[in-house]
Amino acid sequence: MFFGIILALIATVLYNAGFVLEKRALRDLPPISAHRVGHLVRVLCGSRAWVTGFLVMGMGLLCQLGVMSLVPLSVGQPIQLAGLALLVVFSAVFLGERTTPREWTGLGVLALSLLLVCLSMEPTRLGLRADTGVLLAVSAGTVVLAMGAFLAAMRSGRRTGRPVPGVLYGAASGLLYGAGALQTKGVAGFLADHAGGVVGRTIASPYPYLYILLSGAGLLLFQTGLQRGRASIVVPVSSVVGSVYTVMAGTAVFGEPLPEDPVRLVLRSAGFAASIIVVVLLPRHDEEPVEVLGAPALVTSDQAG
Repeated sequence: MFFGIILALIATVLYNAGFVLEKRALRDLPPISAHRVGHLVRVLCGSRAWVTGFLVMGMGLLCQLGVMSLVPLSVGQPIQLAGLALLVVFSAVFLGERTTPREWTGLGVLALSLLLVCLSMEPTRLGLRADTGVLLAVSAGTVVLAMGAFLAAMRSGRRTGRPVPGVLYGAASGLLYGAGALQTKGVAGFLADHAGGVVGRTIASPYPYLYILLSGAGLLLFQTGLQRGRASIVVPVSSVVGSVYTVMAGTAVFGEPLPEDPVRLVLRSAGFAASIIVVVLLPRHDEEPVEVLGAPALVTSDQAG
């Protein structure tokens, strides 16, 4: 248990430090857009600083996988949630980003929503298979919703001429990442039923192809949003929306029952509602005085960093 806690702390530091390194690299790179996939990939892969950040984040993710095998969710999840605050601190120190009181409140509610969803978990029957039609319909609907949030962020930026709050970019990428995670659950179902031919059944299923498509699209939207928005907003929103979506959509798509305990059912419903409320209400512009080139100027908080 002790080693698992230490590993969880290391994973949290690496994971969030990687995002900060990516954001610093993106500041110095030409503008990227998810509409120009080839250009985006060439710009990112050609940046040694961005690749370094990506590798650091990847090491943190690998450590998190190890944590899941060493400590229960009730121990590892609070440490992961503490990473939200750590990211804000890193963003302030290394990126010069400022987080407004309203955004602090929103991030706190997001962390609470994920914690409520985790507390609602209970030992139950696992859903091992999903109806292909339902899976495709949910995946398609998620793509439409994610693209709607992304396009809304872009239109808002063009209309106001100001940087757009990263919550819309974070929500868009989080939805696609969450939909991609559903595909891994499908593959895990092949492993869990202990039947042979796992590789063949996986290749014959839509899971690996949807995973590549959805996760790849999520990465494109995330990096675009990370360059245009603030890391202290884009990253937490993307992570929490992706996690909550995976639980809620996975329950429906794979036919897993909702918690039978009324208290756990309330916790799950409250966690889901809280994440939706924050994503809907948080994307507004706050204005605060920031010193630009030695002279005070009134700009939006999203221009910090």
